[in-house]
Amino acid sequence: MIKQHTFREAVNQFDKLEKRSNFFTLATNLIHNSFDVEGYILLLATWNFALFRYAMKQFDIEQFRKSLLSLKEPFSRLEHYKIESADLDRSAADIKNIFTTLSKIEGVKFTGAPKLMHLKNPNLFVMWDEYIRGGKSKKYYDNLEIVTTGQCVIEKYGKDADGYFRFLKDMQCRFSHLSSPSKTKTMAKAIDEFNYVTITLPIQKAMKLAKQSGAG
Repeated sequence: MIKQHTFREAVNQFDKLEKRSNFFTLATNLIHNSFDVEGYILLLATWNFALFRYAMKQFDIEQFRKSLLSLKEPFSRLEHYKIESADLDRSAADIKNIFTTLSKIEGVKFTGAPKLMHLKNPNLFVMWDEYIRGGKSKKYYDNLEIVTTGQCVIEKYGKDADGYFRFLKDMQCRFSHLSSPSKTKTMAKAIDEFNYVTITLPIQKAMKLAKQSGAG
């Protein structure tokens, strides 16, 4: 079980390690001022750049705008939902619909979709990446401090809507006994930062060391 002080330390560490936070704030401000497309594009260009850069030349802004418009109602129904209290099963259809629609877009895909979902509803949707999703070799997860200390077990989730929905339910359950360590961050954002600091960064470091040593 994750401890509150471990949660707090990881979230505090995130601000020191991640220099793209200002771009996230700018994107959030654009969304709040009804510049949804601009906010999403900024986030994709900074937090989903590894994928988005390959789709930039062919990225259809107008089609992207139409896709967002088609999600207006499901997003609206989830507007006041929070990860701490939401009945996720009741809203499964809307959550999966939003994920599926966004993940089909080139330059967004399954990693970028939850980022855009979180930007629209930062209280409900938790972001993920390939590391957090459990997409790397099991040996890297077995050596994580949060795993070796028995605080949690890292699951592997599918890249589709069902996989993300299961991930979201697991995050709700895993952090249900905790509160956000920051008054300026939603619980969903704090969970993402915890995962990033305790899963993504350590595995990236371990993989880099393995590559340098020729261990693979």
